[in-house]
Amino acid sequence: MPGRLVLVASLVAALAAPAFAAEYALDPNHTQAGFSVVHLGFSHVEGFIPVTSGTLTLDEGTVPLSVTVTLNAAALDTKSADRDSDLRGPDWFDTAKFPTMSFVSTRVEGKGPEDFTIVGNLTMHGVTRPVTLAAKYEGKLVDTRGRSHVAYTATTTVDRRDFGLNFGKTVPGGALVAGFEISIRLSVEAIAAAPHAT
Repeated sequence: MPGRLVLVASLVAALAAPAFAAEYALDPNHTQAGFSVVHLGFSHVEGFIPVTSGTLTLDEGTVPLSVTVTLNAAALDTKSADRDSDLRGPDWFDTAKFPTMSFVSTRVEGKGPEDFTIVGNLTMHGVTRPVTLAAKYEGKLVDTRGRSHVAYTATTTVDRRDFGLNFGKTVPGGALVAGFEISIRLSVEAIAAAPHAT
């Protein structure tokens, strides 16, 4: 009887598993990470950090099975050379020591393409912390060269102090020069490699 139960369980798992999974490589030319921080307590500074590489795995559905992203922190851009120099310096991201950031998913929750979450580990400033991204499927198509493209957006908010970014300078009246919360938005486009059996 125990052997029969194991066999039944194995068959159920096999039937429930996706028939195949395709790996997609992120397209750095059409993928970006944006961030926003409150300035002086009432305005916002926005910037971008280039995405250099990454992958996502997708079965026949629209919700990815896994996601990895690598970003070039040393090339962050807020459209101000002086501010960018400060942000790359030791008071902030210290990109001489920590030139990259990364995100590696640990699980995906929810099945609806309009509303699912990606849980994983974000490494920034040499510190790794779990984060949860609210994600959305944006679409899929095959281009004129026969390549399959897929796109997603995802957002999260982190407290920069959790990553050792503790700069806390204030102005008269007590407002922070830069707020503690960082809003992050990922816009991802990826191109499929050949599908493989799972």
